[in-house]
Amino acid sequence: MADDNNRIVLNRYELQSQIARGGTARVYLAKDLKLDRKVAVKMLFPELSVDSSFVERFRREAQAAANLNHPNIVSVYDWGEFENTYFIVMEYVDGRSLSSKLRSEGHIPVSDAAFIGSAVASALAYAHSHGVIHRDIKPGNVLITSDNRVKVTDFGIARATGVDENLTQTGLVMGTATYFSPEQAQGHGSDGRSDIYSLGVVLYEMVSGRPPFTGDTPVAIALKHVKDDMPPLKSLVPDVPESYEAIVNKAMSKNADLRYVSAGELGDDLDRFRLGKPVAAYDATTAVSQVNGDGGLTSVVSAVGEYEEGRPARRPIRVETAPPKSKTPIYAAAIAACLLIFALLVYVGGRNLGYFGAPQSFAVPKVTNLPLTQAEQDLGAVGLNYTIKRYFNDSVPGTVFNQSPISSKVSKGDTVILEVSKGAPTQLVPPVDFKQLVQAETILTKAGFKVTAQGIASSAPAYQVTNQFPKAGASLSQGGTVTITYSDPSASVVVPNLTGVTQSAAVYQLGKDNLAVGTITQQASTSIPQGSVISTQPAPNSTVDTNTPINLVISSGPSSVTMPLVVGDTQTVAQTELQGSPYNFSITIVDEVTCSADYGLVVTQNPSGGVTAAPGQSVTLFVGVSPTTTTTSSVVSTSSPTTTTTTSTTSTTSGTSGSNSFCPYV
Repeated sequence: MADDNNRIVLNRYELQSQIARGGTARVYLAKDLKLDRKVAVKMLFPELSVDSSFVERFRREAQAAANLNHPNIVSVYDWGEFENTYFIVMEYVDGRSLSSKLRSEGHIPVSDAAFIGSAVASALAYAHSHGVIHRDIKPGNVLITSDNRVKVTDFGIARATGVDENLTQTGLVMGTATYFSPEQAQGHGSDGRSDIYSLGVVLYEMVSGRPPFTGDTPVAIALKHVKDDMPPLKSLVPDVPESYEAIVNKAMSKNADLRYVSAGELGDDLDRFRLGKPVAAYDATTAVSQVNGDGGLTSVVSAVGEYEEGRPARRPIRVETAPPKSKTPIYAAAIAACLLIFALLVYVGGRNLGYFGAPQSFAVPKVTNLPLTQAEQDLGAVGLNYTIKRYFNDSVPGTVFNQSPISSKVSKGDTVILEVSKGAPTQLVPPVDFKQLVQAETILTKAGFKVTAQGIASSAPAYQVTNQFPKAGASLSQGGTVTITYSDPSASVVVPNLTGVTQSAAVYQLGKDNLAVGTITQQASTSIPQGSVISTQPAPNSTVDTNTPINLVISSGPSSVTMPLVVGDTQTVAQTELQGSPYNFSITIVDEVTCSADYGLVVTQNPSGGVTAAPGQSVTLFVGVSPTTTTTSSVVSTSSPTTTTTTSTTSTTSGTSGSNSFCPYV
């Protein structure tokens, strides 16, 4: 759904756009925020998540698929629960499905079909060896990348949906019954040979442009897989090679025991076909020749690989007929044929065992992901020839990214096809400066590049491109990313007025407004409290880009002050003024015996009022006291004005309380 876009799953996977929808789930292009890479997220429909047995199968199969690591299998990275449903995170494949390719092209050449089929068979062989059966091989689950690599997706997921358990389950079979094996269609247990049958259907459809069986309902199609003979591939594609048709027929045998024993064997036969070698699907015993008495030849060749209820249905094709006149030539020909076949079998068997000068067969070395020079050495060391085909590919230039065959037995002198990376294709980046955003994105996309656009505040016209990287004329791999910035009227930020705000509060406000903190400098001020903002650069109310650094000037307080005159003030009033901003003086209180009129008042101060002083320096206040009072000297801390610390004590002064002997002017 459109409103799913930009949702973030488990605070990690940001859904960006829906790229597919099936019978059980939607698939989204997403960004893995943790690893900064594109992924595909498959979100199951919530109604399927209420079935606990379904969820358990789903969990088990997702975990099995996550353990498959093969170049022709789409990797599964993660799975979990989110908003009352379940999801799978998979490798994002930049390309299209085989079903899309067939819809646009109708059918594909036999050589391409064999290449794709071989890659799918390689994926199946690996999965089967790890105990995972796909059960839903079809063109929609075969992906072809932009550099012609083949990847199979949804391993294990088909099994979790339970389609083999309930043929008519709503929403899970449509579009899949077309590729069912007969045993799947009958609800019997299925194994890797069911995947082989389904791949055979795909091989048939790729070349003919249509599947072998169609019908109005999934059940009708499934019954045809069980009971009907498929239309011969040659009846739809007259020029299809007989060896390719033989491979398809063997893979689609209705009796599972008569199919290829493994997906690896099917892949090997497809590789032999691609190399122009005889394929194992041929039945060498189905040809019998008869010669009539007039020397006329009658040949009967049966169709290989078509069966009814597990028995071969041989349909002879008569090439030429003539009434026999004598049986002696027939007997002679039959004996000669038997001797020839026997000799051929002995020779072939002997070569496989290492006789007649032929070496024993052995597993082909795996040289994928190796530099070509190393691959050549490894193959040459065991006596194998090789053919090199170079393709543009994301792999390091000069690296073997695929080989055929990859898992079969070979003998010395056999040829291995090596597909070597030429590196990603490059082309020049077109200029898009000063163009409108939509126009720039269209130009870059058509040129084969991906585009990242970032809006900034600018004096340029709205949505005009202001910069691009790489610059125009630079070489960049096809599929590479070009970053462009454009004038976005909504991207500007107004610098807040921070004058008088403390430094910590100013930093917080800048972050809140999507602005960065630039340089911080100190400056003396008599008007702004120490530690608060005096000014900013850019100035308040300026319009700037998001994340623009804002420089702060912070008050360090005044460099000098004029000493206030506090003589005649009470001790409390004098202390409050001298300890306040911008003075912050350290106060020393000294008692001074004086007349009763000055009790509690400042009678003298040092330094005197009106002189220039430094903030924070020491000031002594002489406060009047009674002659009978014990005189003291105390220091008042600037950090705690109400606290005094006695520093000295003098003797008690004699005299009568209230005496005017200390008031000479009274």
